[in-house]
Amino acid sequence: MPNAYTSTGSTSLGGTVGGAGLVQKAYDRLLEFALRAEPLIRSVADKTPAQQSIPGSTVVLQKYVDLTAATSTLSETVDPDAVALSTPDQVTITLNEYGNSVLVTRALELFSLADVDPAVSNVIAFNLADSIDKVAMETLRGGTNVIYGGSATSTGTVAAASTLDSADIRKAVAKLRSNKAAYRKGSMYWVGIHPEVSHDLRAETGAAGWRDPHNYQSNENIWAGEIGAYEGAYFVESPRLYSSKSGADQTALSTSPAVSGVSGEFTIVVANGAFGGRAEVGDKISGTNVGTAAKITAISVGATNTTLTVSVANSGTVGTATLTVTPVTRVFNTIVAGKQAMAQAVAEEPHVVIGNVTDKLMRFRPMGWYGVLGFARYREEALYRLETGSSIAAL
Repeated sequence: MPNAYTSTGSTSLGGTVGGAGLVQKAYDRLLEFALRAEPLIRSVADKTPAQQSIPGSTVVLQKYVDLTAATSTLSETVDPDAVALSTPDQVTITLNEYGNSVLVTRALELFSLADVDPAVSNVIAFNLADSIDKVAMETLRGGTNVIYGGSATSTGTVAAASTLDSADIRKAVAKLRSNKAAYRKGSMYWVGIHPEVSHDLRAETGAAGWRDPHNYQSNENIWAGEIGAYEGAYFVESPRLYSSKSGADQTALSTSPAVSGVSGEFTIVVANGAFGGRAEVGDKISGTNVGTAAKITAISVGATNTTLTVSVANSGTVGTATLTVTPVTRVFNTIVAGKQAMAQAVAEEPHVVIGNVTDKLMRFRPMGWYGVLGFARYREEALYRLETGSSIAAL
């Protein structure tokens, strides 16, 4: 039984009992920010216009084309014909506006238990870096040179067992060297790798794997969890490397739930832990009257039930019999890049903007960020993407 004078509970006094409501809940006025990953993808764009002629919505970068090697001998008495220079290769960067904003009201500033303005500034600044980094990632991962892990031959055939190994790194480095791609640091190329892919690379065993050279030469890197330099490349580990549910189908998971809430886009309510607790956004779902190619687009977990939102509208009342979730393998992108793999052009560097207060009572105080820039792959021959699964992606 709660103490009659000091316990807090759900009462008409707003969560208090006893003492005429003198005992109240306490809140920490220092709010922490969400966990964040350091932006890093934009740093790969090391090529920029050097002598831009005029401002414009697009910027064209050009590269000279070398002459074909002249290997025939010259005749002593014949003047050789002149050879025309080839048309330069062109790379076009399209500039776009990017930005975001929030509105801080005077009432929020007055009523909030924490200091709002510094927190909003921090959130806006991170949103700027986070957003631009994701724009750069979309450009970088769209390269045409791809190596698939294991026995996979396409994105859709990448399985969880199609993990990254040292041979994949060696192949990518060899391809870049064969393409005459310039190194980014010393004699090494840059590799961006997801931590769940890094796990498999570092777990590889055998004399040709990552661990043996470190065990015998530099084992301090193992204790620190660092990858460092290996096979002609230096590794940067970050959860910012792109991944998506786009690989091969895995073993189907079936259950016979009590289905309810079927309406509109199509939702299913199941008991928590249904489908072995393995259903994720992006997985396929099938069953009586479930539309073809349906996928889970959202998952909301409650106290006892889980709501699955499905992308394809049902063709009738979804049956209460067996529903099947087919997990789709998460495919991770590992990027191997040389110098000038990606270029950027900037008309206005993204920056924080404090908006004007224009309302009649000066209560609405806008804050946001704005920038105008664009990215393009500049040297495809200096860029490789490795698409693999991960042995721990579903854990």
